[in-house]
Amino acid sequence: MAVSEELIKLVARTVFQQMASPYRAALERRLIGAAICGVLALIIVVAAVACGVSAFCLWLVPKLGAALAALVTMAALVIVALILGLAAAAFARRPPSPALQNIFDSKELSSLLENHLRELLIAAAVGGLIFGMKRRK
Repeated sequence: MAVSEELIKLVARTVFQQMASPYRAALERRLIGAAICGVLALIIVVAAVACGVSAFCLWLVPKLGAALAALVTMAALVIVALILGLAAAAFARRPPSPALQNIFDSKELSSLLENHLRELLIAAAVGGLIFGMKRRK
């Protein structure tokens, strides 16, 4: 019973991919637009942080002197970098979420192909006939 459920899941994934192909171009345009906006936002955030660091340094100059103000600003930036580095290491050590793991298990897929080749060929032929038909407007 489990193999037939996996076969149904495989066919459903294939059908969904075929139905979603007309929408891929719009999705790609949206993803490219989002990526461009994200890069521009990152550049603006870096510039804002640079302005904040220079304002902090200028604020410290009258209180501590020029050299000590630069050293305090450098120490603050090093502390922030260490915190971000530790956070990055913690994210890297975490196991990936199940949603991001591979959809197809290679052992399961090979056993499915070996044991149910006829059914898969029939499903592929029927799917090809269904999705190969031209729709007239």
